[in-house]
Amino acid sequence: MPRYSVCMTCFNEIPTVRESMQSLLGQLDDDYEVVVVDNFSTDGTYEALLELSKSHPVRVVRSRCTRGKGRQIAFENSSGEVVIANLDLDDVFLPVIKDLVAGYHRITEGMVLAAFNSPPGRGGAAGWSQNMTVGPRGVLASIGGWRDLNTYEDWDVWSRAERAGSYRWTAFRFTVNDANFAEPEGSLSRLSRRYRRYRDRLRLGMRVFTPGEKVGTSQRLAYAAARLASSFQAPLSGQDPAFDSFGDAFYVDLGVGGKA
Repeated sequence: MPRYSVCMTCFNEIPTVRESMQSLLGQLDDDYEVVVVDNFSTDGTYEALLELSKSHPVRVVRSRCTRGKGRQIAFENSSGEVVIANLDLDDVFLPVIKDLVAGYHRITEGMVLAAFNSPPGRGGAAGWSQNMTVGPRGVLASIGGWRDLNTYEDWDVWSRAERAGSYRWTAFRFTVNDANFAEPEGSLSRLSRRYRRYRDRLRLGMRVFTPGEKVGTSQRLAYAAARLASSFQAPLSGQDPAFDSFGDAFYVDLGVGGKA
């Protein structure tokens, strides 16, 4: 039985799926399994994953799901005692996963660790960054795992881990770049993204706008739609709406780091 489970989700990643999986599988050994949940891709991603699974330890599950639910499905279909989650198939991975795992065991054994490519204030990024979560299966199960959210699903897990006294974060470069956080988008795509973000923030009890923030018309439209949608969904509890995943009190230096 593998000791580590790499849990992934994807949707329509055919431009990068093969390079991404090869960059990951090429650095793993028999201690690792990979579980990928495909959200009914229509571009050949699912078929490419099935082909890879014939010659590699990759389990492919197809399910209609949000990103959070997909992460939970991957978790439930894995078996390793340590779970490595949040990796996505639009990334090319640096050969540093085992370095991160070694640092995890040395410094944060038994905790839920969030590793950020380039978090604000420590890696030079102005905003959010690629991240992965490493944690014991038992701890992740005890806090409820990932919930049915399109956004903030990882923050939600970290917040509940923090409330259980089991959260740490570190800066660790594990992908070639943060490309999928810099993709251009049109006005409709931007509106849709804001709607999903606002809706999930409302469900989590988080503040949608900061005090004094200038709110534009499109933001107001997205917020109104999110308020209406969230009124038909049960609020999610158990997390701290004010939780700061980059809090200095939670930071650890693993003494290792990936380099681009």
